[in-house]
Amino acid sequence: MDVEKARALVEEVERRIGPIDPRHRAALLAVDRSEFVRPLDRARAWVDEPEVLDTPYGAGVATISAPHMYALGFAALDLGDGDRLLELGSGSGYGAALAAYVVGPAGFVTTVEVDPHLARLTLRNTALLPNVRVVHDDGLRRADLLARHSKCWLTFSIEEPPRSFLESLPEGGVLVAPVGPPHDQRLLRWIRRGSETSHQDLGAVRFVGARALIEDAPARG
Repeated sequence: MDVEKARALVEEVERRIGPIDPRHRAALLAVDRSEFVRPLDRARAWVDEPEVLDTPYGAGVATISAPHMYALGFAALDLGDGDRLLELGSGSGYGAALAAYVVGPAGFVTTVEVDPHLARLTLRNTALLPNVRVVHDDGLRRADLLARHSKCWLTFSIEEPPRSFLESLPEGGVLVAPVGPPHDQRLLRWIRRGSETSHQDLGAVRFVGARALIEDAPARG
């Protein structure tokens, strides 16, 4: 872990989006991003930009998001100690590792990935984190998982959340997702209060699009 480069990364993130929650800041400092990018990209691990992830199921279809996007997503969720987070789109496990640090031992992170190669990669990269579970599945079909988590966020864009999925958001639950076509995405936040689910537009973003489930030997934690 290059502490000086990690500090420089956090400073770059805060120049870009402003001051971030101290716990989220601590996570960015504690989790070694170079362990989650491709070996050939390790020199760029401490740059606030997305990086491509290799997968045998398509070129350029998966990325590890720029660090500032995790900070924005966690802020939108108000992610904190003791939360149960459902992450859809594991990538290489960097987001799950950051979230595991934020929620702490009293919290829990379930990360769901449609790509079996990336699910196995995430399983390896988070093997030492007892509060992370990795699931190979289509997360948007897993309303049962959403019902058991207070907070959920998507690391890929969708046209809109499936009604059955959104209706499974528990009381007080928060869902954050990038919505819209590739060049006109907005980060939306839904909050369930009683029988009503309100949503708020948090601004423009750009994420990779959703992919269909790839059936293969599943990785489950």
